[in-house]
Amino acid sequence: MSKIIINIFSIIFINLFIISCDSKSTFDINKARVHIAKQNKKYMEFYNNGDASGVVELHSDDAIVMPPNIDMVKGKSSIKKVISDGISAGATDLVFKTINMYGNEEYVTEVGRYSLNVINEGEIVMSDSGKYVVLWEQVSKNNWLMKADIWNSDLPIKH
Repeated sequence: MSKIIINIFSIIFINLFIISCDSKSTFDINKARVHIAKQNKKYMEFYNNGDASGVVELHSDDAIVMPPNIDMVKGKSSIKKVISDGISAGATDLVFKTINMYGNEEYVTEVGRYSLNVINEGEIVMSDSGKYVVLWEQVSKNNWLMKADIWNSDLPIKH
């Protein structure tokens, strides 16, 4: 009799383990892609319209941003200053192109390319392109915010 009970509990335990594994594998990266693409579209619209406040709201409260050629910054007020500085310098026409995304229901890593122009007195004085990596955090159902962002240019260093 005890052998039967042990076998029944073993079968139940194995089934529960399989079910728990299956529930973790239900994360749909394609659904996350759709939501993150919407966030990227907002980012580009805010940035290209000179709205640093809008851009910063796409970041978590404790986000870290690692721009090229300056120290990393943490928190929304510091991120807003970095974004504002770029906009004030004439950066516009920002475009993101996602290359790949991978992750889980908590965090998704996005790898992509960007391009932008710097405009002064109505004329393009520089075109830039480069690459980026963003760590997105799901802060609520289907709401993804930037937790960490790093980007750098493909332009050669000027000597």
